[in-house]
Amino acid sequence: MTENSEDDPLKKRTVFLITAFFISVAAIAMISHYYMRTLKARESLDLTDEQILALPYFDVLAPARENTNLECDVVSYSLGDGYIHLFLPDNVEKHSVVVYIRDEDGNRIARRVYDFSQPVKIGDWEILLEHHNLPTIYFESNVPDAFDAMCADPEKTMICGGRITVYAGKDSYGINIKSIAYLQGRGASSWERCNTKKSFSLRMNDSKDLLGLGSNRNWNLIGNAFDASLLKTITFNDISDDIGINFQPRMKNINLYVDGVYQGVYTLSTKVSVDRSRVALTSGDLFFRKQPNILMQPIRYDSSTWITEGDEFEYPAVDLLFPENASEDELARATQIFQTFIDNVEDPASKDLSTVCDIRTLARYYWIQEASMNYDAWGRSVYMYYLASDGQMHMGPVWDMDLTLGCPLPKKNAQREPVDYGTPIGWKVRDGGWYAPLFENEEFVAAVKDEYYNGGVREALFAGLDDFERRREELGDDAYTNYLLFGHSNIWEALINYGDTYDEYTDNMISFYRKRLEWIDGQMKPWMI
Repeated sequence: MTENSEDDPLKKRTVFLITAFFISVAAIAMISHYYMRTLKARESLDLTDEQILALPYFDVLAPARENTNLECDVVSYSLGDGYIHLFLPDNVEKHSVVVYIRDEDGNRIARRVYDFSQPVKIGDWEILLEHHNLPTIYFESNVPDAFDAMCADPEKTMICGGRITVYAGKDSYGINIKSIAYLQGRGASSWERCNTKKSFSLRMNDSKDLLGLGSNRNWNLIGNAFDASLLKTITFNDISDDIGINFQPRMKNINLYVDGVYQGVYTLSTKVSVDRSRVALTSGDLFFRKQPNILMQPIRYDSSTWITEGDEFEYPAVDLLFPENASEDELARATQIFQTFIDNVEDPASKDLSTVCDIRTLARYYWIQEASMNYDAWGRSVYMYYLASDGQMHMGPVWDMDLTLGCPLPKKNAQREPVDYGTPIGWKVRDGGWYAPLFENEEFVAAVKDEYYNGGVREALFAGLDDFERRREELGDDAYTNYLLFGHSNIWEALINYGDTYDEYTDNMISFYRKRLEWIDGQMKPWMI
C-alpha cells in the first residue's frame, strides 16, 4: 500500500511529461503548417497591375521590417499630379525597396520589390522615390487608431503613446534619435478649428537633444495650420530674438509622419516653460501668462483696460506659471507684484513705470506686436516674468504668432472702435488694451522712439524680410508638398488668403510685411526730426 502510494506521483509526472512533449510537437507542427500556408497565401496574393488599376483606390506602403535603415513604415500619397509619391530617408537602398500595394481599407493586396534606380510604374502611375530636405520625425503609436481618437478629442485630455524616431539626414547632426514618446493635443483656436495639422505637445521618456535645439523631454510640434507659408511662427521668433526679447524658444521646421502617414511640415519648438535651458528663473522670480481661457493658478487683478468679448471672460486674470503649486503667501505676493505693474502701466501719469518694469523690453515687445499686426497682441499668449534680483517685470518671450500680418476681422481698440486688420496701413496695437494708456505716458513713448532708432528695433524689423526669405529657402520643396496637401484645408474667416499657389501666397504675404514696415517707417520719420 505504501509502495503503490509512492509510485503513483512518479507515474503521474511521467505521463504529464510525455503528454506535454506530444502537445509541443503538435503545436510546432501546427505553427509550421500555418506559417507555410500564410507564406503561400501571401505569395499568391499578388494582384496584377490590371487588377490593382481596377480598384477605386490604392496606395503604397514601405514596411520598416523589410527595408534596411527604414525605422518606421511609410505610406505614399498623391498630389493630384499623376504620380505616387513615396518619401523615404536617403540612406534606404533604392535598388531594392520592398513595398506593399494596399486597397482603400488598408489591406495588403500585393508585395513588390522595386529598383528605383529606374522608372517604376503601376500602369500609367509612376511611383517616385523621393527624399525630404527637412529633418523628419516619425511617430508610431502603440495602439491602432489612437492618434485619430486623440485628434478627435475636443478636451485634449487623451494621450497617444508610442515611439519616436528623429532622422536628420545621413550626414547630419542627430541621426535616428529614438525614444518612447507621447503626443497630446495643444492650442486653442488651432485645435478647435483645424481639420488637419493640429498642434501637439511631445513628451519623451528621457531627455534628448533634438536637432541641436538642446536637451529636454518636453517639446511642441506646431502645425502652422493657419499659415500656408509655414513662415510666420519661426520667422517672427527670429525677429523677436534679434530685437532683444529674452528666452525666445528655439525652433526648427521638420516633416512629421504618424503611423506612416505624412502630416505635413511642422515647427519643432522648445516649450515656453521655466527651465535652466529655457526660461531660466530662480527662487523668488515669477512667471505670468495672459491667457484668459487657460488658468491653472489664476491671479485676479483690477484693470481699466480689460475688454471682454461678450461674456466669455468675466474678470481680469493672469496665470501664474512659476512657481508651480504656489503657497497662499506666494500667490498673495504674486498678486501684489502684478497689480502694481498693471497700476503703473494703466496710469498715463505714472512716474514709476521704469521702476516697476523694464521699460526697454516693454517697448521692444510692443514693436514686434505692432509690426506683425498681432491680433492677440494684448489679450492672449502674453508672457512676462518678474526678477527678484532687480524688482522689475520683463516682457517675453513672444509666442503664438499665427494671427499676424492681416486679419479680415476688425478688432476693437480701447475706445471700443473697430480697427481694420486687413490692411498694412495704420496703427493696430497702440490704441488697444494696455497700450492705449501707455502711449499717454511720456516715458514709455520716449522709450518706443529710442528703441526704434537707437535700440536696433528698426534694423531687426527690416532684416526680418531677409529672415523670411532665408526660412523660405530652408523649406525647399517640402513647402510645396505641404501646400498642395494642406494649404487650404483649414478655412477660417480670420485668415487672409494671399494666393492660390505656395509662391503666390508667400510672395504676397512677405510683400504685406514690407508695406507694413514702410508705412511704420514713414510715420516714425517726423519723430526723428
